[in-house]
Amino acid sequence: MSLRSRCISCSLAVGFALAASWPLAAQDHRRDAERHLHAVVEDAATGQPLGGVEFSVEWVDGVSTLRRTARSDRHGHVDIRGLPPQVVTMRARLLGYAAVARQVDLGGDDVVLKLRMEPAAVRLSEVAVVADSLADPLASVAAVSMMDKADLDAHRGQTLGETIKQLPGVAVIQLGPSIAKPVIRGLNSQRVVVLNGGLRQEDQQWGTEHAPNVDSFDADGVTVVRGAGTVLYGADALGGVVRVERAPVADTGARRMELSTNLFSNSRQGAMSMAVQQGGLRLPLVGRAGYRARLTGRVAGNGAAPDYYLANTGFRELNGSVSVGVQRPWGRSEVTVSHFGTELGVLKQAHAGNFDDLERAMNEAPRDSGFTYGIDRPNQRVSHTTLRWRTVRTRADAGQVELTYGLQYNNRREYDNHGPLRFRNIPAFHLRLFTNSLDLRYSHAPWRGLSGTVGVTGVVQGNQTLGKGFLIPGYDLFQGAAYAQEEYHLGRVTFSAGARLDGISQTTLAYGDAGINSPAGTRRWAGVAGSFGAAYHLTDALDLTLRLARAWRPPTVNERYAQGVHHGSAQYELGDASLDAERSVGLEGGIRYGGRRVTLDLAAYENRIEDFIFLEPRAPMVTIRGTFPAFGYASTRARMRGLELAGSVAMTSWLSLEGTATAVRGDDLLRDQPLYDMPADRALLTMKVEGAGARLGPWDVGVGTLLVRRQDGVPAGTIYTLPTDGYALVQASLGLHALRVAGRPLDLTLSVSNALNARYRDYLSRYRLFVDDAARDVVLRVRMPLT
Repeated sequence: MSLRSRCISCSLAVGFALAASWPLAAQDHRRDAERHLHAVVEDAATGQPLGGVEFSVEWVDGVSTLRRTARSDRHGHVDIRGLPPQVVTMRARLLGYAAVARQVDLGGDDVVLKLRMEPAAVRLSEVAVVADSLADPLASVAAVSMMDKADLDAHRGQTLGETIKQLPGVAVIQLGPSIAKPVIRGLNSQRVVVLNGGLRQEDQQWGTEHAPNVDSFDADGVTVVRGAGTVLYGADALGGVVRVERAPVADTGARRMELSTNLFSNSRQGAMSMAVQQGGLRLPLVGRAGYRARLTGRVAGNGAAPDYYLANTGFRELNGSVSVGVQRPWGRSEVTVSHFGTELGVLKQAHAGNFDDLERAMNEAPRDSGFTYGIDRPNQRVSHTTLRWRTVRTRADAGQVELTYGLQYNNRREYDNHGPLRFRNIPAFHLRLFTNSLDLRYSHAPWRGLSGTVGVTGVVQGNQTLGKGFLIPGYDLFQGAAYAQEEYHLGRVTFSAGARLDGISQTTLAYGDAGINSPAGTRRWAGVAGSFGAAYHLTDALDLTLRLARAWRPPTVNERYAQGVHHGSAQYELGDASLDAERSVGLEGGIRYGGRRVTLDLAAYENRIEDFIFLEPRAPMVTIRGTFPAFGYASTRARMRGLELAGSVAMTSWLSLEGTATAVRGDDLLRDQPLYDMPADRALLTMKVEGAGARLGPWDVGVGTLLVRRQDGVPAGTIYTLPTDGYALVQASLGLHALRVAGRPLDLTLSVSNALNARYRDYLSRYRLFVDDAARDVVLRVRMPLT
């Protein structure tokens, strides 16, 4: 089926769904499912409006406490939308004023409040601030996209990359059903920082098949900050930041439990996650405390393309976490221990024994295409264990101090399908990564219109190479940084500026073996990153933004010293020890509109990167383990340009249209050709009908299509970069959010992706040279509170 035919089919499907749902318009259900809280806040003594007041709205959903945050504008106005129709807790805080907490009933309709805050020198309770997490998107200078718990529930059971790829500016590098690596504005791996519960994730993220080791069930929200200049998290975040949010552990309340179950038809995946939390515990020497625990298991067999199964692409996963927290008048402290463990197969066709096998694998359908839950060679076994301790101390007259310590241990083993180790339980590639980090930051009290954060951070990291094979050497890394981020409000303009100074020392250990000679050595780098931007609030609903950002990062060990077969991605990689640090300067502008029926977020950017490091395709390499596509690390002068669009239109109270679109161009300015690994242009359009019934509770039905343009912007001269055709996929969903079964409420979602079972190959699929991408997948998700 041609792209045009697919588009026509998608349009017919959307039209059919619209026609079929029209009779459901009899009642105004949308307003029953979503509430709006509007507040006006004034100084109780003077009656003057108060800007910069931090608002939070909390409510309990199952075992999780969800929260929305916002900040009042200079007129003292604040709007918080998308709230549930139930009783919520609203809190308002501003240094120098007594905090306000109030129960607000949103069960009937939207609520308008008028608050008068009393001036007082008081001790504030904990203020959960994680940099820009309190920022209303309409007041933020940076380009930010957020997914709350309801959005995440529609994608539970998928990888973090699969979960966020619907956001504007985000794509994924895919290796079958188990690995999806985030790509933001065309950049991936070390250029995209992942924060998990406030701690920077360090889990061998340099490999394209090394997906973030994060349990997506254990997240209460995800925020994606697009673009460089996020100085609070690292100078190397050239592409952006993915922040996985977790709600604080409650120190009060009875025990609550929740069970989530997912079933996927394509890979016959089953996933189950159970969570429990309780407050009011009495601990010796500690006093009242609360805890939260979660256990998640996932099992999947071979994924399926429309005409065959993808051999050896199953996976198994077992994850768990325990958190204990206390809250006192001085602030809050919380300790979390988590473990992520997975075993996953690598597509067999991607591991060829010689040139003939490689050519046959690229041109013929796979011979071994049956379904099995078994995992054969080649495969990976990865575990990631984290200890996180975070303490926040708050003083009304001074501000807030936050101390975060993290200890991470990542153990990665990859097993070969060829060579002398294929019949032995010995990893061909074995890495152990130890990371200690300490972050101290101070968010000062507002002073003459200035509000912001200063901090210091330190990282000590060591890597061991233990396998029989060699890909990267062992190394030690020391990093220290100081940073500051400030905002200043002047009338309708918000200015934002940040700077960060980093120093990095990288020492590699010598390695010598037949055909491989990796020397020892130490190299040091230092650099400054920063950003300056402004947001002009043209009206209360319309913002214009402009931001200039500078970022940099040194070459990583794999980029300098890789030599050998990377089994996970089935390719031979060769490093270059002479590579210099990347340095980027980017300019971006945006228009954001948040009206009652229409929302719009449009961003455009251009980013120039000196000494941009990339994998350059080379002739296939013959080794004792087989014949593999080969790549060498090289550098060039690069330019990244793009457009991002997200918007929604509420056609009626029960019918809405939503969409995102992304276009990115990467240019190699020295070679005058496109860059390798740039995502194709894409757009996601969804129509949703919402309602509510006496027995069903709130429900919604959605149908949409993903349109991906042919990727013909590829470098010439190698078969690895052949263009991929455009494609269109149809998807649909049904959600029942308060269904009662045996007296218990259920949240049930049924969705289908690639509903027409289209054959396609995405340009960012690492398996595109060998097999088609995923066929139709029907997914059932059920979430049920047990107590």
